[in-house]
Amino acid sequence: MRLRLLHRCLPLLGLACFSAAHAENVYLFSLGGGVSSRYLGSRDYRPILAPMISARFDNGFFLGMDGAGYRRDFSNGLFVSAALSYDDGRADENRFDRNGSDYLKGMGNIPGSLLLSLKAGARVFGVSTVSVTLDQPLTHTTRGVSGHLDLEVPVFQTTADSVSVTSSLHAGSGRYNQTFFGVSAAQAASSRFAAYSTKGGFDRATVSAAWTHSLSQRWSITTTGGLTRLFGSSSNSPIVQSKNSWFGMSAVTYRY
Repeated sequence: MRLRLLHRCLPLLGLACFSAAHAENVYLFSLGGGVSSRYLGSRDYRPILAPMISARFDNGFFLGMDGAGYRRDFSNGLFVSAALSYDDGRADENRFDRNGSDYLKGMGNIPGSLLLSLKAGARVFGVSTVSVTLDQPLTHTTRGVSGHLDLEVPVFQTTADSVSVTSSLHAGSGRYNQTFFGVSAAQAASSRFAAYSTKGGFDRATVSAAWTHSLSQRWSITTTGGLTRLFGSSSNSPIVQSKNSWFGMSAVTYRY
């Protein structure tokens, strides 16, 4: 659901992640392609083509798939960040550039929102990272608040290759889950779906793996694949055709 300037699966590529040890400005230019479901709960898939520019500056500011913001790292492994990003909502028709499907015809458009993302995290068990993020909409606030808990674990590392596994648990307020998975009386009257109400709480979990291969000091290729599983009242929504949503992407990155 979450887009952050690009498609929801792009953050899992890790192209905008930089170590706190870098005391320099870092710029990444990427071009990726892959496939993802048309919306969470859809059984249909669409292609993705995603150019991206990411940067992290030595003063803590960054620009990338997490949006534009500021991150502060502490010597004990803790970190906090705040960023502005954009979620483009969902359409009720097939679109190449955003989530949406003809299957949702009559459900109406969920408008995009400017989001304020507040994150806090820490390094655990050496090189693993755990974090919690709160996403507060600043525009179209009726969509509700959401957040997620993430754990990233590096499982393999050589000079040229690295593999990491990321797990994420997502939750939404009652208003958020109703916006994306509920069906109001008005929507029921104009679509194929019966009216349905959801509850706030945890609505999905995601597990993914990312492999990065360095071709040189400046060029690398990252391949990511994963699965999102819906559960709770959101998974029983009449708009959900499949509780499982697979995604995959490969990207070529140039570091400057």
